Amino acid sequence: MTASTWGYELKECRGDYALSLFLDDIDRVVTHYSAQEGQIEANLFRAQAAANKLLQAYDKNAKGTQAFKNQSIQIKSVVDENNLLQFVPIFSSGLKDSLIKLLKRSNQTQVH
Repeated sequence: MTASTWGYELKECRGDYALSLFLDDIDRVVTHYSAQEGQIEANLFRAQAAANKLLQAYDKNAKGTQAFKNQSIQIKSVVDENNLLQFVPIFSSGLKDSLIKLLKRSNQTQVH
């Protein structure tokens, strides 16, 4: 993985913004590992390990939210309609609920 800053390292990692940062970071993880050469199973294993570490880091570092507490992610491999391999994160129910609430709130936000 590249040396870019992870969202959980930012002082702004709190509340709903932590969830937004987490989505960006998990996308970065699955994109990175699905693009790697080598055996799919080995890359999937590495992606799962990275996703687990990422979730633990958010649980430890995100302030003002319990969204990551006792949650999990399962990384699955799928082939899309263009016959390209993708890794997809499947979120546990509690994490999914937090993300859905964030989406609903963002859809209610007015642009000024």
